[in-house]
Amino acid sequence: MPSWSIHIALAHKLKKKFNFSDDFVIGNVLPDATNGFVIRDISHTVRHATTHYNFMGPGKPPKNDINAFLSVYHLALDNPLILGSLIHLLTDNFYNDYTLQKHMKVMNGKRVAILKDGSIDDKVTPWRLKQEDFRRFGDYLIYQKRVGSTIKCSDQTMHFCEDLTYPLTSEDLVLICDKINSIVNKDVKKIPTYRMFQEEEFLILFDQCYEYLVGIVEILMEKEKRNEYVRKKI
Repeated sequence: MPSWSIHIALAHKLKKKFNFSDDFVIGNVLPDATNGFVIRDISHTVRHATTHYNFMGPGKPPKNDINAFLSVYHLALDNPLILGSLIHLLTDNFYNDYTLQKHMKVMNGKRVAILKDGSIDDKVTPWRLKQEDFRRFGDYLIYQKRVGSTIKCSDQTMHFCEDLTYPLTSEDLVLICDKINSIVNKDVKKIPTYRMFQEEEFLILFDQCYEYLVGIVEILMEKEKRNEYVRKKI
């Protein structure tokens, strides 16, 4: 999956285009916010595989099941937290699919990493290298001031939480907003280097993902198109 800074940068760009509230940005990190790793003081931990609908079996690469998500939440897509969560899952799939196709291969029954120069690294788990490069590109977005501005919970945020299948408290929401804002305001002093990806490749991929998500949101904003999209998924 992409780092939070990538999710937040995409969320802010979509928020600006569609005039969404800050709750949409919060929704864009919710699937990761309750796993107990990013925010350790969350009141209730929920397994990553549960919020992402992505346990495909032992040893299989994760793939977020959009159909399963929509079967639960299709009537709540006007809720910005739910819409943001869907965008998070779609973003994960977009980046993970690309990485599997372009930067990983199976050799002797083992998945290995294809580095940015085309060489193979079979000493380190490729998903670990991927996450390290995603974190570095996220820092690049922060360095370039492309992650948006600080956010806050609205008077409606707790009400929107009622549609979630897992519990969140008002204290949890404060922690989540604080974490988002700490990323937005992070002090990054240098442009990072990468092992798997080229910087230009990352920039192109970011723009392609944004355009893909714009197309999805435009579908979901129109009732008839949304209903057709959901019917095909569930």
